[in-house]
Order: sequence, then C-alpha cells, then structure tokens
Amino acid sequence: MTPAASTPQALVPAHHRGAATVLADAFVDDPGWVAVGPRRTRARWRYIHRTCLGAMRVGAHWCGPSWCILADGEPVAVLTGCAPGKWPPPKLPTLAHLAPGPLLAGPATVMRSLRTERIIDAAHPTYDHFLVWMFAVSPAHQRRGLGRRLMAQALARADADDVPAYLWTGNPDNLPYYRSHGFAVTGEALIPSDVPNWFLERPPNSQ
Repeated sequence: MTPAASTPQALVPAHHRGAATVLADAFVDDPGWVAVGPRRTRARWRYIHRTCLGAMRVGAHWCGPSWCILADGEPVAVLTGCAPGKWPPPKLPTLAHLAPGPLLAGPATVMRSLRTERIIDAAHPTYDHFLVWMFAVSPAHQRRGLGRRLMAQALARADADDVPAYLWTGNPDNLPYYRSHGFAVTGEALIPSDVPNWFLERPPNSQ
C-alpha cells in the first residue's frame, strides 16, 4: 500500500520508534527545535528523537488519540493528540519519559528545554480542548496530502467533543498551513534565543 492510498490509523507502541524518526527528520531544522536543542545537527536530531519518543510513550498512557499513516509498514506521517480533560499528563511519569532527551544533550539544552516548557505551559488553555501535540510528515513524503488526512482526524475528534483544537509552533512557515485548517493565532511568546513561538486555536465545527 502506498501512502497516497492509505488512511490514518491508530498510533500504537510498535510504531513509536519509527514515528520518532519521522518527527526528528521533519523537525531537525525547525526554528523552535533549533533554538532549544543542541547546536550540532546530528546531536539535535538525537535530542528530538529521544524527546518525541518519550512524549509518545506518555501519550500512549495518559493522552491520545494519536494517528499515523504507514508506508511499507513504517510511519511516514504522525499526529499525536490529547483529548479534552487529559492534559496535562501526570508530572512524575512525564518527567521520567522526557528527561533523557535534554539530559543526554547536555546542560545548556536542559536549561533551554526547561525555560521553553515553562513558556509553553503558561500559554496552555485551562478550558477543554483537543491538543494537536506533535504533527509532522516525513520530508520524503510531504506535499501528498498526508498531513491533511491526519489533521482531519484530529479536527473531527475536536468537533465530536464540541471543543476547540489547540497547538503551538515555532516555525513561521507553518502559520499559513494551520490557517488553512481554520486555526488562528491567539498568542505569541519568545522562547530561548528570542525565537517567536505562536499559539493557535480553531473553534469547534469550523469549516
């Protein structure tokens, strides 16, 4: 089955490592991750991979639903979500899963990661919403509509629960894409290295 013919399916633990590779490949040059992660590209890729893998393990236990699209049995597009009432996940297990990424990347990355987490957490809505947490398509499979299929799944879930969808990004190139799905910028903050980060929301049942 080719990705173009496939449909989103549940992201299961067997796909987590492959999904983390998709996310690391897609995010390695993303301005937000560049601002927070190690300066060397390969080290930053490893930091992103570990961090996203830990986040997916958290999501599998306490968040969800999450989806992926497979090609030849491996993920090529990923969207991890968190349904209303499930955010935030428990602090201690989340820390245990997420800590290896920054810790293995070194003290400077740890400090930037902690500062960024505080900024992101301060902006997070306190009312019910569907969180689009991590979302990416493998660079080799972009511009084939795979991301739109995954986003449609997430927005359908938000609409079914009659809640807004929420996400954040540190990449200005993503803003037109998210606006095309009905998202609007609701806030902005600077993360380390004075890189802007945008918070976006889409009302329920927005067409």
